[in-house]
Amino acid sequence: MRGDVAGVGEDMKAERYRLVIFDMDDTILNSRGRSEVAYEWAYRAFEKTLSRYAIHLSRSEIDRLFLAPLHAENEEGVKKFCKRFNIDVHDFWLNRERDVIAAKKLAMMSGNIMLCDGAADVIRYLSGKFLLAVVSDAQQECVDFAVEYFRLSKYFSVWHGRSSDLRGLSLRKPNPFLIDLVLKELNVRREEAILVDDSPLGVLAANNAGIDAILVSGNPEKLRRCRPTYWVKNIREVKRIL
Repeated sequence: MRGDVAGVGEDMKAERYRLVIFDMDDTILNSRGRSEVAYEWAYRAFEKTLSRYAIHLSRSEIDRLFLAPLHAENEEGVKKFCKRFNIDVHDFWLNRERDVIAAKKLAMMSGNIMLCDGAADVIRYLSGKFLLAVVSDAQQECVDFAVEYFRLSKYFSVWHGRSSDLRGLSLRKPNPFLIDLVLKELNVRREEAILVDDSPLGVLAANNAGIDAILVSGNPEKLRRCRPTYWVKNIREVKRIL
């Protein structure tokens, strides 16, 4: 793995790339929001969903009873949550997706969610050298909205998020499904592509797809959970590699 001090002059391998694939949330889009509580907008959206079923949970209970099983077990985690509270899983998931999509769009329009500092400049710069794409675990509707709202569509050849049905959960990273889809659509060989992602799961998805990866994170502890090709501390430093 190249460290955050690596630059193009030190590794000419970067010249072989044709395609740069970006993650969206917390890579180019500051989805944590500007509130003191990270993802406040998402918690509020989920609390709205729960209120439809007269369920009231603390934030820590939401983390433990819903988010942890969701991330660990995907569709099965959602089913276990619904079984615990005796609610219809398909009705619940429809409402959950509807509420979180609406909340995320509103957060973008209100300025609570904005592009990460330096992201627009990096995207413009790289668009003159490479094909660009987006693969995100966010809902396709949110990805579409973000790309259009922040006027990024002219820079990206394709952008993909997950479907809003329960099956879409199993196709999230580290599943390489969306990366494979982009490679096929753009007719790019695996050795010609690199993923830029803030998450170890994204790096694992790149590993599973057989492509290189740049981990964007100021937290070196993330390196314990993955093996990126490169590591940078912020999105601006991607220009030093590519």
